Amino acid sequence: MTSQQQLAKLEQQAKALAEQIEQLECQINNAQPTSGLLGRWATNSYGKQVLITADKPSLGRIETAYIERDGTTYEQAEDLDDLTFPEQTTRPQDVPVGEAWLVDAQDRVRTEKDVVALKTKDDLWTSSGFLEWTDDEVELITPLIPARPQDTPETVTTEEEYEALPEGTIVAENNGAPWQKLKSGEWISHIFPENRPDDLMDGLVCRILRRGWGE
Repeated sequence: MTSQQQLAKLEQQAKALAEQIEQLECQINNAQPTSGLLGRWATNSYGKQVLITADKPSLGRIETAYIERDGTTYEQAEDLDDLTFPEQTTRPQDVPVGEAWLVDAQDRVRTEKDVVALKTKDDLWTSSGFLEWTDDEVELITPLIPARPQDTPETVTTEEEYEALPEGTIVAENNGAPWQKLKSGEWISHIFPENRPDDLMDGLVCRILRRGWGE
């Protein structure tokens, strides 16, 4: 066998191995968790965000709870396979309004890589600089916050509240581009040419999308 033939054979083996690794990673990423579920948020088959109230499923079903807008709490058992966890979401249209994701975005004139984008309404994403994207222009990379109900989101308003938030925190006004806290303690959003210290964030009412780096 010539060197060229050996090289071609090795390249074929490497390609086959890469395909097997990709298939295995896909299976791992899409596998349903079987324990450690208590307190996690998920989306059920009806698009409702539910809180899991048991550590592990029983006979394939898991106890969940959710809150309606009138404050009424409901509990029910659901098939675990019908639940989708944030890290399993692959379609932008399946992301609930109010979540922040790291995405790649592209339309006919712009391409943005690894940007923080906020799902502000159905079929609409907002990224830094008030750039807007539709679902079909966005490719999801990773969620920046876990799914949770948006009825009573945690907010910050005062200088002291902004100062208390750790590095990596992401906040956003309603229908506004997200702000991220840098290591320096300043806030960046690319909306303004200069970063903002905590005192200049005072009075700006923002929802906390992710506290710290989400670890």
